[in-house]
Amino acid sequence: MKKLGLLVLLFITAHVARCQTAAALLPDSVQAFLDKSLTLLETYSLERSTVNWPQLRQTVQQKAQGAQSVRGLLPIYPFVFEQLKDDHGWLTYKGKTYKWRNTARPAYSNTAVKAALAKKPGVLVKMLPGNVGYVQLPGINAGGSLQAMRDAAKVVQDSLCRFNPNKATAWIIDLRLNDGGAMAPMLAGIAPIIGDGYLGGFVDKDGKPDQQWYLKQGNFYMDTLQVTTLQNRCPAKRTDKPVAVLLSGLTASSGEIVAISLKGRPNTRFFGEPTYGATTANESYKISSTAYLTVAGTQETDRNKVVYRTNVAPDVLISGGDNFADFSQDVKVAAALKWLRTTRKASRTH
Repeated sequence: MKKLGLLVLLFITAHVARCQTAAALLPDSVQAFLDKSLTLLETYSLERSTVNWPQLRQTVQQKAQGAQSVRGLLPIYPFVFEQLKDDHGWLTYKGKTYKWRNTARPAYSNTAVKAALAKKPGVLVKMLPGNVGYVQLPGINAGGSLQAMRDAAKVVQDSLCRFNPNKATAWIIDLRLNDGGAMAPMLAGIAPIIGDGYLGGFVDKDGKPDQQWYLKQGNFYMDTLQVTTLQNRCPAKRTDKPVAVLLSGLTASSGEIVAISLKGRPNTRFFGEPTYGATTANESYKISSTAYLTVAGTQETDRNKVVYRTNVAPDVLISGGDNFADFSQDVKVAAALKWLRTTRKASRTH
């Protein structure tokens, strides 16, 4: 009788264990989504070697318990990106993004820049005192397609062509309100100012070169791929004129790429604040018909192969003093104009 009771107890225990195991399994489609995204991160993330992947997979699997659809997995992704120290990447699911908000980043306190950016500024080209051309180049969201990037590049170049670049003796390129987007239309759009040539590239975590970017005949190339198709309607007679670049703490992502592309250029100086610090390059990978994983996988270098691991630092640090409504009261613009006057006088004496 005791043996029979023991057998019944063992049967019940085994049955409960099987039920618990069955309950722990995720639906096949949900498990496949989770596995594919973790494999992509383990393969391509810049900081993939800093993570114990078997342990992370186990932790994520535990956090996923009870998820009956992909939607139930979504709160896990900020945690995963945090383990990879990636606050530049994200998961896109049905048009919404899920990313890690890095609370260690200090809060940005420049209210003038924040207010100006909130107004969603467009490209602005004008002449400042001393025949200095001014270009306000905000972030450009070109939607990711080649045609959208080509159209956006034309908008920037058309703004310059209406102005005629040859009238300016020097330039200010204002990236303070450039919070990112597509790099190709930004750089191709200002090609009449900065000229053709090698501008920079991406490297992996070990410093091995990845893709490189160039301007050729006024168009943007990624390696041998021609991205933009501008006709260069207003080629400048000179592309070696002095350039002052203005930066803010909200200059980010592709805005930082534009800044990096100008680093190492002769007669170029940077004024303002250190940039936001999203100097990693993202690549998007399809998980399903409604989901993409965007991963920070490489770092950026300038034309002299200098790697930017954190942010882009100005040559002349100026905190605050921004006045987008009246440039005559803008401290950063004033500093840039002063340097441009000095460097033009120096070039005339040699």
